[in-house]
Amino acid sequence: MTRGAVLLALVVVASGPMACSTSSTNGAPPPLPRFGPARAVYDGDFGDPAIIAVARSYLLFGTDDPPDHIPTATSTDLATWVHGPDAVPVLPGWADPDAADQLTWAPSATVVRGRFLLYVTVQDAAVHRQCIAVLASATALGPYADARGSPLVCQAGLGGSIDPSVVSAGGHLHLVWKSDGNCCGLPASLWEQDLRADGLAVTGPAHLLLTADERWEGGIVENPALVPAPHGWWLFYSGNRFDVAAYATGLAWCPTLAGPCRETGQAAFLGGSALAAGQYSPGGLDFFRDRDGRLWGAFATWNRPPRNGRFYCCRSLDLAPVLSGAG
Repeated sequence: MTRGAVLLALVVVASGPMACSTSSTNGAPPPLPRFGPARAVYDGDFGDPAIIAVARSYLLFGTDDPPDHIPTATSTDLATWVHGPDAVPVLPGWADPDAADQLTWAPSATVVRGRFLLYVTVQDAAVHRQCIAVLASATALGPYADARGSPLVCQAGLGGSIDPSVVSAGGHLHLVWKSDGNCCGLPASLWEQDLRADGLAVTGPAHLLLTADERWEGGIVENPALVPAPHGWWLFYSGNRFDVAAYATGLAWCPTLAGPCRETGQAAFLGGSALAAGQYSPGGLDFFRDRDGRLWGAFATWNRPPRNGRFYCCRSLDLAPVLSGAG
């Protein structure tokens, strides 16, 4: 089912002293990235959207939505979407069975050496923490099956590891994710680590990029997504609880992927006040390129009013072209 397009201005200016800096010689970030108008194009209740372009189609993956562990949808024009099969009907053998479809989150899709890879959050039955799995398929819609026999990343001592996102740049693959400390009274942080060329193992040291420290984040940063900046990297992320009005999208600048990264201001880069009526709490931002090579941002918004301060249903897929400053 598609929704009528909802246009909003996403040329957002972050607050704080770093937002105006343009110097590339004194350690300051470049000009902030600019987004064009966004459209809410699909209300299939896809949280944490990830999109890839394959042949004549676009494939959308999202966080679990019963009865699917990882729901999918397809489109030929980025405007009309058709619901597809569960991309992960069978979870890895080391994972909790997740009979209630509540523990399989935040997919990230890519193609490596002609094979489709899907990075997802599942619960490790041995440590009872959320961990990152890498799954593989010969076809874009799956089904995807465990490619390792064990978690790719699992920081059990830091609360677990969730929300993977993969970016390819300069012939190298990079994985970013969240250590889920807010599950259990620990700091919530964002990390980067290089991936092996086949995408099936991490290599080298893990780098701490950012820890929740701004008031608007409410002690939570999650859903990291990297995109190259004119120099360095932009790190987009979500902050606060995913089901409250304060949930929003933040932006930090990383001079290198060794970290640390610095927020571009004390307020969110994209918050609910920038959305059209009936859209709330933008988060889960990720990036993809269309068939013509143009860079787009994809994110989720709640499209029903909250009840007693929380959102329960449902989420729209929003798309916005990246006009400048990133990619």
